[in-house]
Amino acid sequence: MSLQETAAILATETLVGATELVTEGVPGPVAAAYDAAASRVESATPVQVSWRPGRSLTVRYRVRGRGRLEGDRQVVATIGDVPEGALVVEGPGGAVGIWVVPHDPSLPGLVSALDPVTVGELLRSLGATEPVHRVRLRSYRPGRRGVVEAQAGASSIYLKVVPPGEAQALHSRHRHLAEVMSVPDSLGLARELGIVAMRALPGSPLRTVLKGDSPDLPSAASIAALIGSLPDPPDDAPASSPMIRASRMAQLLVRIVPDERDRIDEILGEIGSEPEVARVPVHGDFHEAQILMTGARPTGLIDVDGYGWGRAGDDPATMLGHLSMLAPSCRDPEAVFGFARELNRIWDRVVDPPDLRRRTAAVVLGLATGPFRVQLANWPEATRARIETARTWVESARSVGETRT
Repeated sequence: MSLQETAAILATETLVGATELVTEGVPGPVAAAYDAAASRVESATPVQVSWRPGRSLTVRYRVRGRGRLEGDRQVVATIGDVPEGALVVEGPGGAVGIWVVPHDPSLPGLVSALDPVTVGELLRSLGATEPVHRVRLRSYRPGRRGVVEAQAGASSIYLKVVPPGEAQALHSRHRHLAEVMSVPDSLGLARELGIVAMRALPGSPLRTVLKGDSPDLPSAASIAALIGSLPDPPDDAPASSPMIRASRMAQLLVRIVPDERDRIDEILGEIGSEPEVARVPVHGDFHEAQILMTGARPTGLIDVDGYGWGRAGDDPATMLGHLSMLAPSCRDPEAVFGFARELNRIWDRVVDPPDLRRRTAAVVLGLATGPFRVQLANWPEATRARIETARTWVESARSVGETRT
């Protein structure tokens, strides 16, 4: 049912060709691209939809094919902002850019990162001695980044693939942080390919711990302390503000759940505009999947791409917002909610409580687009539930503010 709802929503898009990319059958542009490669599509299932209304639409599919493109593959189709190097399929709906992963034109290093021979040569040039015997794609966001795990001997090395112009800054950020805290140290980079090689850290993500049968929870103080140890960034790059992101994501929300427009506008009004300048170091995406644990002890912090100058409430709000989304799906929801409440109490002592809650509402509102993006079967209901959670956070901000006055 969600696919039909997605198609109905996209029928309101003014970008030519949008409705061709999400259909019950095989999208015409995908079929045409396979035909050009002497192949035939048996099935194409949308697994990710990135939509910027009026600007671009990108759909990633899981495609099963026959012929030269035999088997299951990831295929990306995009309109509105087609990158140079994509296969352009012209149809009655307009031009569509197509590529088969890993041949992402914005991530030229992804093909190399998934070739064990090339990865082995790269790692040897960076000082590694163990042979590479397996590589696998761990995560992928079209045009933005890919993460590849390379097994070298008994160790893992992660290759983060970004647009080439971003590689140097990412490498420098990891090197800077690794001097003072436990983050993946950069072994080096292939600048022209946009590849940064990083040592794997031991431990399991805190998210895995929280979702376990009997979670061995860390102390809330030990988690809060992680962001307190962040050093000053090496440059003046600002981190993204949750409040500014919420305003931008709301433009998509009112298109995918138009009946929620009034409630979304009310929440945005309560959140308000960004009142602070970026003046404290922040992780930039601080949540439970970014913290590695050994037992009940945090032992590492990963995914520091967004590290930079932010505001005191940004990282705490990101964690609280993510835990609000995670807890209901855990096997012991109350334990996770209790953990979040303890974190909230700690951060209330160091961050303005109403501001913290408004920022948390902004984080949740931004996350409300997630069910649509990954095309959950019940994405409309899941989206509305997240909007409701954002509303409870702005109500809490108002209540705390009234109590203080």
